[in-house]
Amino acid sequence: MVISGVFKSAAVLILTVVSSLGAAAAGFLTGEERISSGIMRLWGRGFVRIGGWKVRVEGLECLPAGGAILAANHQSLVDIPLVLAALPREVRFLAKRELGRIPLFGYAMAKAGNLFIDREDPRDAVTLVRVATTRMDRGQMVVIFPEGTRSRDGTIGEFKPGAFYLARKTGAPLLPVLIDGGHKALPRGSLLFRPADLTVRILAPVTADDGRALTRDEMAEETRRRIHSAREEGRVPCAGAALV
Repeated sequence: MVISGVFKSAAVLILTVVSSLGAAAAGFLTGEERISSGIMRLWGRGFVRIGGWKVRVEGLECLPAGGAILAANHQSLVDIPLVLAALPREVRFLAKRELGRIPLFGYAMAKAGNLFIDREDPRDAVTLVRVATTRMDRGQMVVIFPEGTRSRDGTIGEFKPGAFYLARKTGAPLLPVLIDGGHKALPRGSLLFRPADLTVRILAPVTADDGRALTRDEMAEETRRRIHSAREEGRVPCAGAALV
């Protein structure tokens, strides 16, 4: 099992380098993020396939026809490729500026249209709203990880209200997303792949019963509550499931 995990990790490393080179070159030469995004989507699918994990996707019918913000818990380095592999829609991630500084991979992610923010710079927030609104107007999904860091044991941490600034400012649909199994597949602090079953469960949009606009604190609390309930009780508000 250990030897298999080592080979899988090595194969994913090679895949990541090759995919990043392709996405970076495509973005640099053509200026078209669509091509780079397509390459990174193939990277996500290849990542999951090499891992050998069975992936269950639930709630795709919850996704609106247009753009939306997907708020997911964060368990592992598997999460980003898993979401790319699981969702049939154009996806863009909102990530810390540090991710964009990873040599080659960060550049490739930027060319694929993903968004990076410096949480200490207020000017970034203004630019973020403008760029993210353009993305969602094109029907793209913007994915955020409100915990801000990966869980070591799968426990769902506190959701930072600041992560919901974008949802508050744009008024875009906000959908909670449960990711489960990533902490077993590739635990934090390890690069060794392990057997696991992975789940991506999309939940119904977060709204107030009285139709008013929710505050960021309310969004954070309700989104976390729904994801926690979905993990503990297996709630699937939107019926249906698919295997990837």
